[in-house]
Amino acid sequence: MKPDVEKILQEIFDPFIQSQEIKTHTLTKSPSFKEIEKFAELILRDESDEIFQKYLSKNSSFLFRQALATDESPLGILAKPPIGNFNFADYAIFSISQGGCHVWLIEIERPSDKLFTKKLTPANKLQTALGQIHDWNESLKSNRNTFFNSAFKLLKEAPKYPNSKENGSFIYCAKNKIDEIWNGFGGHDYCTFNYVITLGRWSQLTQREKQRLAYYNQIYHNENITIRTYDNFIRKVIDGPKYLW
Repeated sequence: MKPDVEKILQEIFDPFIQSQEIKTHTLTKSPSFKEIEKFAELILRDESDEIFQKYLSKNSSFLFRQALATDESPLGILAKPPIGNFNFADYAIFSISQGGCHVWLIEIERPSDKLFTKKLTPANKLQTALGQIHDWNESLKSNRNTFFNSAFKLLKEAPKYPNSKENGSFIYCAKNKIDEIWNGFGGHDYCTFNYVITLGRWSQLTQREKQRLAYYNQIYHNENITIRTYDNFIRKVIDGPKYLW
């Protein structure tokens, strides 16, 4: 390979290119059949949301693959990040891309939780999760710097990947570089918050409920809120993204 060509490839794919073969990074590798089977067993046993969170904390690629886009580069993940004085998300993923900085706030409920009432209004768990997101949004509008100061302090205290805390928190980039990298892509002023709620099962919904879920995802699209069933969660985890850089 010509040195100049190799230099361009390094600029495109660094740091995940090895020799002449582009390999999927472990952070975003597709889960094995055994990992999917284990997840299905948790659904069958109707485990608590805490058990699902514990499994996801040990298998962080599930979270990265279902949240990030292909062109985003991860900076780290926090479990139970504080949002204001009294609110906590289940997970926050921090990433950067040419679209700016991104924070994915993820809420994990149970697959057995109902999405809708008989009148097709949000059922209790979905209504509570949506209410939490509105609370987060309100808090972030007036306390954005406080959130980032707390979150980056926790990220810098977290182990460097591939190590992690027991709850799954870790920093991916160099600890002394995170501020420089974040600000290099616009920092707080160019940060987009995305919200993902995972609960329920698509296969258990009636046709009217499926249509209502599609409707809710459409009307919440402009607020960067996605409601995802566990069926869709697993398909998204399997399908991609295959690469992040």
